Amino acid sequence: MSLFRRTFLQSLAGAAMVPALAGRSVSAETHRQVRVATGLLAMWQSTAWLGAEAGIFRNRQIDMRLTGVAIGGPQAADGVIRGEYEFAHTGVLPVAEEVLKGNDIVILATPTAEFPNQFVMTRREIAELSGLSGKRVGVLSETGQTSVATRIAIEKAGAIATYVPLTRFDRIYAALAAGEIEAGVLPVDLRFVGASRYGWNAFPVHEFGTPSIFASTRKLIASDRELVMNVMRGFVETIHLFKTRPDIAVPLLQRYLNIEDRKAADALYAYHVPVFQKVPRPNLGGLQNVRDVLAAKYPAAASLKDTDIADSSFIDELEREGFIDRLYSDRR
Repeated sequence: MSLFRRTFLQSLAGAAMVPALAGRSVSAETHRQVRVATGLLAMWQSTAWLGAEAGIFRNRQIDMRLTGVAIGGPQAADGVIRGEYEFAHTGVLPVAEEVLKGNDIVILATPTAEFPNQFVMTRREIAELSGLSGKRVGVLSETGQTSVATRIAIEKAGAIATYVPLTRFDRIYAALAAGEIEAGVLPVDLRFVGASRYGWNAFPVHEFGTPSIFASTRKLIASDRELVMNVMRGFVETIHLFKTRPDIAVPLLQRYLNIEDRKAADALYAYHVPVFQKVPRPNLGGLQNVRDVLAAKYPAAASLKDTDIADSSFIDELEREGFIDRLYSDRR
Protein backbone atom coordinates (compact mmCIF):
# COMPACT_ATOMS: atom_id res chain seq x y z
CA MET A 1 0.00 0.00 0.00
CA SER A 2 1.12 3.57 -0.64
CA LEU A 3 2.42 5.44 2.36
CA PHE A 4 0.74 8.62 1.21
CA ARG A 5 -2.51 7.26 -0.25
CA ARG A 6 -4.63 9.47 1.91
CA THR A 7 -3.83 13.15 2.19
CA PHE A 8 -3.22 14.75 5.55
CA LEU A 9 -6.39 16.83 5.36
CA GLN A 10 -8.47 13.74 4.67
CA SER A 11 -7.01 12.07 7.72
CA LEU A 12 -7.96 15.03 9.89
CA ALA A 13 -11.46 15.20 8.43
CA GLY A 14 -12.07 11.59 9.38
CA ALA A 15 -11.05 12.03 13.01
CA ALA A 16 -13.38 10.53 15.59
CA MET A 17 -13.58 10.65 19.37
CA VAL A 18 -12.33 7.60 21.23
CA PRO A 19 -15.34 6.33 23.22
CA ALA A 20 -13.19 4.86 25.99
CA LEU A 21 -11.95 8.32 26.92
CA ALA A 22 -15.02 10.41 26.13
CA GLY A 23 -15.96 10.55 29.81
CA ARG A 24 -18.58 12.96 31.04
CA SER A 25 -20.81 14.86 28.67
CA VAL A 26 -20.23 18.61 28.68
CA SER A 27 -22.16 21.21 26.72
CA ALA A 28 -20.15 22.52 23.77
CA GLU A 29 -20.88 26.08 24.89
CA THR A 30 -18.75 25.57 28.02
CA HIS A 31 -15.63 24.62 26.09
CA ARG A 32 -12.76 27.08 25.77
CA GLN A 33 -11.26 27.09 22.28
CA VAL A 34 -7.47 26.73 22.18
CA ARG A 35 -5.46 26.89 18.97
CA VAL A 36 -2.21 24.99 18.53
CA ALA A 37 0.48 24.95 15.83
CA THR A 38 3.15 22.36 15.14
CA GLY A 39 6.44 22.98 13.40
CA LEU A 40 6.60 19.42 12.09
CA LEU A 41 4.29 16.56 11.21
CA ALA A 42 6.03 13.99 13.40
CA MET A 43 5.23 11.57 16.20
CA TRP A 44 7.28 13.55 18.73
CA GLN A 45 5.18 16.66 18.04
CA SER A 46 1.84 14.85 18.08
CA THR A 47 0.83 15.34 21.73
CA ALA A 48 -1.76 18.11 21.33
CA TRP A 49 -3.37 16.39 18.32
CA LEU A 50 -3.45 13.00 20.03
CA GLY A 51 -5.01 14.48 23.18
CA ALA A 52 -7.64 16.27 21.12
CA GLU A 53 -8.53 13.18 19.10
CA ALA A 54 -8.63 10.93 22.18
CA GLY A 55 -11.03 13.28 23.98
CA ILE A 56 -8.62 14.18 26.78
CA PHE A 57 -8.80 17.95 26.29
CA ARG A 58 -12.54 17.80 25.67
CA ASN A 59 -12.98 16.21 29.08
CA ARG A 60 -11.23 19.27 30.48
CA GLN A 61 -13.68 21.57 28.67
CA ILE A 62 -11.04 22.57 26.13
CA ASP A 63 -11.79 22.63 22.42
CA MET A 64 -8.24 21.91 21.23
CA ARG A 65 -7.82 22.81 17.56
CA LEU A 66 -4.71 22.10 15.49
CA THR A 67 -5.08 25.10 13.20
CA GLY A 68 -1.48 25.15 11.97
CA VAL A 69 0.06 21.72 11.33
CA ALA A 70 3.63 21.33 10.00
CA ILE A 71 4.02 25.03 9.28
CA GLY A 72 7.70 25.17 10.29
CA GLY A 73 9.28 25.84 13.68
CA PRO A 74 9.93 29.58 13.24
CA GLN A 75 6.44 30.10 11.82
CA ALA A 76 4.85 28.25 14.75
CA ALA A 77 6.77 30.39 17.26
CA ASP A 78 5.90 33.57 15.37
CA GLY A 79 2.23 32.60 15.26
CA VAL A 80 2.13 32.24 19.04
CA ILE A 81 3.75 35.63 19.47
CA ARG A 82 1.27 37.28 17.08
CA GLY A 83 -1.71 35.63 18.76
CA GLU A 84 -2.69 33.26 15.95
CA TYR A 85 -2.18 30.31 18.31
CA GLU A 86 -2.17 29.96 22.08
CA PHE A 87 0.37 27.11 22.04
CA ALA A 88 2.91 25.53 19.72
CA HIS A 89 5.08 22.46 19.34
CA THR A 90 8.38 23.75 17.98
CA GLY A 91 12.11 23.72 18.70
CA VAL A 92 14.23 25.44 21.34
CA LEU A 93 16.13 27.44 18.72
CA PRO A 94 13.12 29.41 17.35
CA VAL A 95 11.99 30.20 20.90
CA ALA A 96 15.45 31.34 21.99
CA GLU A 97 15.81 33.56 18.93
CA GLU A 98 12.41 35.19 19.47
CA VAL A 99 13.21 35.86 23.13
CA LEU A 100 16.50 37.47 22.09
CA LYS A 101 14.49 39.69 19.74
CA GLY A 102 12.46 40.80 22.75
CA ASN A 103 9.31 38.84 21.90
CA ASP A 104 7.00 37.00 24.30
CA ILE A 105 7.18 33.21 24.05
CA VAL A 106 8.07 30.69 26.73
CA ILE A 107 8.68 26.94 26.91
CA LEU A 108 6.32 25.01 29.21
CA ALA A 109 7.30 21.40 28.56
CA THR A 110 9.60 19.05 26.68
CA PRO A 111 7.43 16.04 25.83
CA THR A 112 10.39 13.90 24.80
CA ALA A 113 14.01 13.56 25.77
CA GLU A 114 16.54 14.29 23.05
CA PHE A 115 16.95 11.28 20.73
CA PRO A 116 18.01 10.53 17.14
CA ASN A 117 14.83 11.48 15.33
CA GLN A 118 15.95 13.04 12.07
CA PHE A 119 18.34 12.00 9.34
CA VAL A 120 19.87 13.40 6.19
CA MET A 121 18.81 10.88 3.56
CA THR A 122 20.82 10.77 0.34
CA ARG A 123 20.23 9.00 -2.94
CA ARG A 124 21.83 5.57 -3.24
CA GLU A 125 24.80 6.84 -5.28
CA ILE A 126 25.79 9.45 -2.65
CA ALA A 127 27.45 7.37 0.05
CA GLU A 128 28.88 10.21 2.18
CA LEU A 129 27.67 13.66 3.26
CA SER A 130 30.79 15.10 1.67
CA GLY A 131 29.32 14.07 -1.68
CA LEU A 132 26.59 16.70 -1.35
CA SER A 133 28.71 19.63 -2.57
CA GLY A 134 26.75 21.41 -5.26
CA LYS A 135 23.75 19.15 -4.67
CA ARG A 136 20.17 20.07 -3.76
CA VAL A 137 19.08 19.23 -0.22
CA GLY A 138 15.47 19.41 0.89
CA VAL A 139 14.86 21.12 4.24
CA LEU A 140 11.77 22.34 6.06
CA SER A 141 12.62 26.05 6.13
CA GLU A 142 15.53 28.44 5.88
CA THR A 143 15.91 29.15 9.60
CA GLY A 144 14.22 26.40 11.62
CA GLN A 145 16.04 24.25 14.16
CA THR A 146 15.97 21.12 12.01
CA SER A 147 17.17 23.00 8.94
CA VAL A 148 20.02 24.71 10.78
CA ALA A 149 21.12 21.38 12.27
CA THR A 150 21.02 19.82 8.78
CA ARG A 151 23.24 22.56 7.36
CA ILE A 152 25.70 22.17 10.22
CA ALA A 153 25.93 18.40 9.70
CA ILE A 154 26.58 18.78 5.98
CA GLU A 155 29.05 21.63 6.37
CA LYS A 156 30.98 19.66 9.01
CA ALA A 157 31.40 16.98 6.37
CA GLY A 158 33.02 19.59 4.11
CA ALA A 159 30.18 20.02 1.64
CA ILE A 160 28.57 23.22 0.37
CA ALA A 161 25.06 22.36 -0.78
CA THR A 162 22.01 24.23 -2.06
CA TYR A 163 19.07 24.08 0.34
CA VAL A 164 15.49 23.85 -0.90
CA PRO A 165 12.77 24.78 1.65
CA LEU A 166 9.83 22.37 1.24
CA THR A 167 7.93 23.01 4.52
CA ARG A 168 6.92 19.42 5.26
CA PHE A 169 8.62 16.04 5.54
CA ASP A 170 6.23 14.33 3.14
CA ARG A 171 7.13 16.88 0.47
CA ILE A 172 10.83 16.27 1.05
CA TYR A 173 10.25 12.51 0.78
CA ALA A 174 8.30 12.91 -2.46
CA ALA A 175 10.89 15.26 -3.99
CA LEU A 176 13.73 12.89 -3.14
CA ALA A 177 11.82 9.92 -4.59
CA ALA A 178 11.14 11.92 -7.77
CA GLY A 179 14.79 12.92 -8.19
CA GLU A 180 14.06 16.63 -7.75
CA ILE A 181 16.65 16.80 -4.96
CA GLU A 182 19.68 14.65 -4.17
CA ALA A 183 19.18 14.59 -0.40
CA GLY A 184 16.74 15.70 2.27
CA VAL A 185 16.17 15.73 5.99
CA LEU A 186 13.55 13.18 7.09
CA PRO A 187 12.22 11.97 10.44
CA VAL A 188 12.74 8.51 11.81
CA ASP A 189 9.15 7.86 10.69
CA LEU A 190 10.37 7.85 7.05
CA ARG A 191 14.04 6.96 7.48
CA PHE A 192 13.53 3.17 7.33
CA VAL A 193 10.89 3.38 4.63
CA GLY A 194 13.23 5.33 2.33
CA ALA A 195 16.15 3.01 2.94
CA SER A 196 14.06 -0.09 2.27
CA ARG A 197 12.19 1.19 -0.76
CA TYR A 198 14.87 3.23 -2.53
CA GLY A 199 18.18 2.23 -0.98
CA TRP A 200 18.75 5.73 0.39
CA ASN A 201 21.63 6.28 2.79
CA ALA A 202 20.95 7.73 6.24
CA PHE A 203 23.07 10.10 8.33
CA PRO A 204 21.80 11.22 11.78
CA VAL A 205 21.22 14.92 12.46
CA HIS A 206 22.06 16.06 15.98
CA GLU A 207 19.86 19.01 16.97
CA PHE A 208 22.01 20.92 19.47
CA GLY A 209 21.27 18.47 22.30
CA THR A 210 17.84 20.06 22.87
CA PRO A 211 14.48 18.34 22.32
CA SER A 212 11.35 19.73 20.73
CA ILE A 213 9.20 21.76 23.10
CA PHE A 214 5.66 22.95 23.86
CA ALA A 215 5.37 26.70 24.25
CA SER A 216 2.95 29.55 24.98
CA THR A 217 3.34 33.17 26.11
CA ARG A 218 3.93 34.80 29.48
CA LYS A 219 1.04 37.13 28.65
CA LEU A 220 -1.41 34.20 28.48
CA ILE A 221 0.01 32.77 31.71
CA ALA A 222 -0.49 36.11 33.48
CA SER A 223 -4.02 36.61 32.14
CA ASP A 224 -5.35 33.04 32.49
CA ARG A 225 -3.02 30.79 34.42
CA GLU A 226 -5.80 28.28 35.14
CA LEU A 227 -6.38 27.75 31.41
CA VAL A 228 -2.68 27.11 30.85
CA MET A 229 -2.60 24.74 33.82
CA ASN A 230 -5.63 22.88 32.48
CA VAL A 231 -3.97 22.50 29.08
CA MET A 232 -0.81 21.19 30.76
CA ARG A 233 -2.85 18.67 32.75
CA GLY A 234 -4.30 17.41 29.48
CA PHE A 235 -0.84 17.43 27.91
CA VAL A 236 0.58 15.22 30.67
CA GLU A 237 -2.47 12.94 30.49
CA THR A 238 -1.91 12.55 26.76
CA ILE A 239 1.70 11.51 27.29
CA HIS A 240 0.41 8.93 29.76
CA LEU A 241 -2.06 7.70 27.13
CA PHE A 242 0.73 7.47 24.56
CA LYS A 243 2.97 5.47 26.86
CA THR A 244 0.32 3.10 28.22
CA ARG A 245 -2.49 2.68 25.64
CA PRO A 246 -1.08 1.56 22.27
CA ASP A 247 -4.53 0.22 21.41
CA ILE A 248 -5.75 3.83 21.27
CA ALA A 249 -2.58 5.73 20.37
CA VAL A 250 -1.31 3.69 17.43
CA PRO A 251 -4.44 3.78 15.24
CA LEU A 252 -4.84 7.51 15.83
CA LEU A 253 -1.19 8.19 15.01
CA GLN A 254 -1.46 6.08 11.87
CA ARG A 255 -4.01 8.58 10.60
CA TYR A 256 -2.03 11.57 11.79
CA LEU A 257 1.14 10.43 10.02
CA ASN A 258 -0.57 8.72 7.05
CA ILE A 259 1.08 5.38 7.83
CA GLU A 260 -1.11 2.55 6.56
CA ASP A 261 1.25 -0.30 7.45
CA ARG A 262 0.30 -1.32 11.01
CA LYS A 263 3.57 -3.21 11.54
CA ALA A 264 5.58 -0.11 10.63
CA ALA A 265 3.37 2.00 12.90
CA ASP A 266 3.86 -0.44 15.78
CA ALA A 267 7.64 -0.32 15.29
CA LEU A 268 7.68 3.47 15.28
CA TYR A 269 5.48 3.57 18.36
CA ALA A 270 7.82 1.19 20.20
CA TYR A 271 10.77 3.38 19.19
CA HIS A 272 9.12 6.48 20.65
CA VAL A 273 7.60 5.11 23.88
CA PRO A 274 10.79 5.30 25.99
CA VAL A 275 11.68 8.84 24.86
CA PHE A 276 8.34 10.38 25.85
CA GLN A 277 8.84 11.69 29.37
CA LYS A 278 6.57 10.84 32.28
CA VAL A 279 7.52 14.23 33.78
CA PRO A 280 7.97 16.56 30.77
CA ARG A 281 9.72 19.33 32.68
CA PRO A 282 11.56 21.76 30.37
CA ASN A 283 15.02 20.24 29.95
CA LEU A 284 17.39 22.47 28.01
CA GLY A 285 20.67 20.64 28.58
CA GLY A 286 21.93 21.62 25.13
CA LEU A 287 21.36 25.34 25.60
CA GLN A 288 25.06 26.12 25.18
CA ASN A 289 24.87 24.84 21.61
CA VAL A 290 21.91 27.16 21.00
CA ARG A 291 23.89 30.07 22.46
CA ASP A 292 26.78 29.29 20.13
CA VAL A 293 24.54 29.23 17.06
CA LEU A 294 22.86 32.55 17.93
CA ALA A 295 25.79 34.47 19.42
CA ALA A 296 27.04 35.96 16.15
CA LYS A 297 23.63 37.51 15.44
CA TYR A 298 22.58 38.27 19.04
CA PRO A 299 25.39 39.22 21.46
CA ALA A 300 23.00 38.70 24.39
CA ALA A 301 22.83 35.00 23.50
CA ALA A 302 26.06 34.43 25.41
CA SER A 303 24.26 35.03 28.70
CA LEU A 304 20.94 33.38 27.82
CA LYS A 305 19.61 31.30 30.73
CA ASP A 306 17.03 28.52 30.93
CA THR A 307 14.71 30.76 32.93
CA ASP A 308 14.81 33.38 30.14
CA ILE A 309 13.03 31.02 27.78
CA ALA A 310 11.32 28.40 29.97
CA ASP A 311 8.77 28.23 32.79
CA SER A 312 8.85 24.89 34.62
CA SER A 313 6.29 25.93 37.26
CA PHE A 314 3.37 24.07 35.66
CA ILE A 315 5.12 20.70 35.50
CA ASP A 316 6.65 21.36 38.92
CA GLU A 317 3.18 21.91 40.38
CA LEU A 318 1.69 18.83 38.73
CA GLU A 319 4.51 16.71 40.09
CA ARG A 320 4.36 18.28 43.55
CA GLU A 321 0.61 17.67 43.93
CA GLY A 322 1.01 14.02 42.90
CA PHE A 323 -1.01 14.40 39.68
CA ILE A 324 1.56 12.59 37.53
CA ASP A 325 2.23 9.76 39.97
CA ARG A 326 -1.49 9.11 40.29
CA LEU A 327 -1.83 8.75 36.53
CA TYR A 328 0.77 6.03 36.41
CA SER A 329 -0.30 4.31 39.62
CA ASP A 330 -3.75 3.86 38.05
CA ARG A 331 -2.23 2.22 34.99
CA ARG A 332 -4.23 -0.71 33.71
